Amino acid sequence: MKRRRIRQVELSRELLRERYFSKLKATDELFVGIELEFPIVNLSAKAVVFSVVFELFSHIVDQLPFSIEKTDTFERPIQLVSDENEDRILFEVGYNTLEFAFDKAKTIQEVDDKFKQYLSVIQPFLKSHNHLLTGFGVNPFWHKNDNRPVASQRYEMLMAYLKLGRDTGVIQEERYQFGAFIQGSQVQLDVTPDTLMPTLNDFNAIEPAKAWLFANSYLWHTHLETLISRDIFWEESMHGVFDENVGVFTEYFEDQEQFLDYLEKTALFSSTSDDDIHYFNPIQADDYFNHDEISGFNLSGESNILTPSPYDFNEHRSYQYQSLTTRGTVEFRSSCAQPIADTFTVAAFHLGLMVELPAFTELIESHPFYEDYGRDYKQLRRRFAAQQLSDEEVNDVAMFAKDLLDLATSGLKKRGFGEGSYLSALYQRIALKQNPALVGLKLFESGKTLSEISEIFANEKDF
Repeated sequence: MKRRRIRQVELSRELLRERYFSKLKATDELFVGIELEFPIVNLSAKAVVFSVVFELFSHIVDQLPFSIEKTDTFERPIQLVSDENEDRILFEVGYNTLEFAFDKAKTIQEVDDKFKQYLSVIQPFLKSHNHLLTGFGVNPFWHKNDNRPVASQRYEMLMAYLKLGRDTGVIQEERYQFGAFIQGSQVQLDVTPDTLMPTLNDFNAIEPAKAWLFANSYLWHTHLETLISRDIFWEESMHGVFDENVGVFTEYFEDQEQFLDYLEKTALFSSTSDDDIHYFNPIQADDYFNHDEISGFNLSGESNILTPSPYDFNEHRSYQYQSLTTRGTVEFRSSCAQPIADTFTVAAFHLGLMVELPAFTELIESHPFYEDYGRDYKQLRRRFAAQQLSDEEVNDVAMFAKDLLDLATSGLKKRGFGEGSYLSALYQRIALKQNPALVGLKLFESGKTLSEISEIFANEKDF
């Protein structure tokens, strides 16, 4: 029995090794991949009208060089692909979030130019129907919207899996649908075997500063004190049953084998066959093949007995804030969606630091911020996402963020593409010592409605 278990652990380890490490890049050439999610808001402060967003996709196909790539079970378009590149526009999890998944690019400006072109078609159409894309990290009318999943197997399975958390008391009643009302700004950057570990370690270490700098998902209509409700939802859902599966790394990785040890503690929770898709209570990867049978559910809620298969690892994905992807990139996924005028601050910040990776590592090793606050990065991220911080805490994290920002600026200057201009909004945040979530709260306290704030955050200039 012991020998069988060893062989099973080795199988899971090698499947993870092949899935994630086989695609690492051999060169230092750096491309940037950007994915942007934005909430669709009904400016009447009511639920999003689905007929409007379905008509939007038809309008995009009419006005832009896009074609329908995927439809839902009712034959409605849910994903469009560019006729000129690999850009995609899609509904993310639910019908209230629009995602822009851009083809990899050499510069941020390439993506920015296309984004402006797409918005020039999308926003006037939505505005004519009293709707708008806005730059919040959580839909301000999440409690009014119909947060059903997109009618496709993947999203329906995901929502049904998260609903297990409601049924078992892991998460509160309405919040298991969080995937349909939170929005992020995600960046993917190429890594090599040599840069992988410092990339994971260094960016993990600055999650406290990023929490303060990019916070923009205060959950309206509740009493959560955090300015990043997205963290709470990820970590206190079925995705967070195992600590290693989501959020901030709790370890410093010396090498790939130690990182593999960590990956083996992440979860599998779904299985896809030609006939059906199933979900089940999460099982850690290194324990997966110790189960001769797994009790799972299909989308009709019927219970079935499944047999673990190596093919199930094709479905494996973790939800860490620094995630190694199957494309040879690290995806940085802890930043909230930003006000539209500041959309590319997230990409510029990460890209600039990546260029300066050796200096970044040195800065992290010796920065006085850690002398004062320690290195419990998970606890610190939650701490500096709080709505109320002392003057000392704000000053300290702002100084830390300024040092990181200066280094990112240096990195972007080395690239020579003029991308440093995208960081100007972050310098302003540091000078004013307020992030987008605090701006939104101040506007609300001044008497602005959430619809009015949504329009401000949707402005493409002078946020």
